[in-house]
Amino acid sequence: MTDFSFRWRDPVTDDEMSDLVRSHGGEPVPGWWNGIRRHSLGWVTARDPAGKLVGFVNVAWDGGDHAFLGCTSTSCRGCVRSTSTPVVSGRPRRA
Repeated sequence: MTDFSFRWRDPVTDDEMSDLVRSHGGEPVPGWWNGIRRHSLGWVTARDPAGKLVGFVNVAWDGGDHAFLGCTSTSCRGCVRSTSTPVVSGRPRRA
């Protein structure tokens, strides 16, 4: 099993987000992450030992009492079990 590092509000570039979306068959929209980042309460990243972004979940909010998870992504089928559950269940509690 690969060891992944999980971080709250880890710096993420728009290019990294585009690569992540592309890795699971999506069609990235250039500038998407740069445009919505300011509306996020936070996000959690999962990175492989080489530092490559392999998982991501955005914690959006209404500016008040309500937050929700969105844009959950992993880069590979094998990564889903290793990254999605920890990303979603562990780190967002910090919000």
